[in-house]
Amino acid sequence: MAASGLWRRIRINPLFILVAVIYWIVGNGQVMLIGFIAVTLHELSHAVVADLYGLQVTRIEIWPFGGMADIQGLEAEDPYVETMVAMAGPLLNFLWAAVVWAFMALLPIDAHNANLFVTANLAIGALNLLPVAPLDGGRLARLYLARTVGYSAAEIRVREGGLWLARILFAGMLASLAFGGINLGLGVFSVFLYWGAYQSSRHAPYLAVRDLAARLLGFQRRPLWMVDDFAAYSQVQVIEVIRVMRPLKYHRVVVLGPDMHPLGVVYEDALLRALQERGPSCPLGDLL
Repeated sequence: MAASGLWRRIRINPLFILVAVIYWIVGNGQVMLIGFIAVTLHELSHAVVADLYGLQVTRIEIWPFGGMADIQGLEAEDPYVETMVAMAGPLLNFLWAAVVWAFMALLPIDAHNANLFVTANLAIGALNLLPVAPLDGGRLARLYLARTVGYSAAEIRVREGGLWLARILFAGMLASLAFGGINLGLGVFSVFLYWGAYQSSRHAPYLAVRDLAARLLGFQRRPLWMVDDFAAYSQVQVIEVIRVMRPLKYHRVVVLGPDMHPLGVVYEDALLRALQERGPSCPLGDLL
């Protein structure tokens, strides 16, 4: 995909237009414009790196003080690819900030706007590295926490982190009223953050099932895997096992009877078949 093709996939969310009008009315339209440029560059960098890895970018949506690059198949890629795509946004923001700061005297813009651009890029880059959902740092944290605590627990941690950060920022916006003003940008960003974090929890079960379904492709890419063993009573449901699965591991489950006597071993392929044919509430004992 050519770079021009990525530009054509940019969509402006109506909420952005509403906030931009409000900023313009109160005399801060310049700030909003610079923020829009910084966010767009951030999301485009995700899209460009994804495109370099052969992934399809369906759209780039710009929200107030944030955005989203919809990249098909990203979560099915190797964690290295997902890391590179996630890091591209903050790194490009820092690069733009450094370039503009270094060559500020040579650029055909006044120092005030140049400083605003540098500040906006530094702020967007730094905020996106926070390890909470739905920010880039949250994606990275979930990716690597899942290796030790499993998909579900990792998702819960980054989701709760995002929800609490949003609450704190919104409280900060309310506190600004005590000083005779209101930080509209902080309030809008906190709402955007809360909504994104709240929506993120739906991904956890999908990530584990995705890895099970793509296991053959995974072995073709990496022919040697570590084995992760679990032990569970026969009445434990398949979905409970999937929730504690970890990326880059091959899983097997020792199924125990009521007296903790081993009844047999269930492998990944049986878990996936049971999920597809019998549903997530299927007991492990039924797979023996």
